[in-house]
Amino acid sequence: LHLCDRRQRQMCIRDSYISFNLTADLSLTAISTEFSLNSSYLSTLFKKETGTTLTNYVNGKRMEHAIYLLNTTMLPIQDIAVQCGINDVNYFTKLFKKTKNKTPTQYRELIQKKH
Repeated sequence: LHLCDRRQRQMCIRDSYISFNLTADLSLTAISTEFSLNSSYLSTLFKKETGTTLTNYVNGKRMEHAIYLLNTTMLPIQDIAVQCGINDVNYFTKLFKKTKNKTPTQYRELIQKKH
């Protein structure tokens, strides 16, 4: 991804780096360091280009992955949280509930009833 020129870095971050590194530190500081960008510049540019903050975007990608794992595996919720880059299962559950209006366990139970 370091092959991206300066104008392409933001899209590289959004389209590739975050999706392929969900378990990594995806804080503004870490990503700006990885791509040699000023964190304020990255924050402003990201919001301008996507309409959302970097943190909200990362959390959205992590929740998309969680939904995928809940739909396709029987992994314990703790393991799914870790595979989504969130080591605190309580925080993961809170984020998930904010996204889907139900806990990961409730979501999985709903899926199982449908099948």
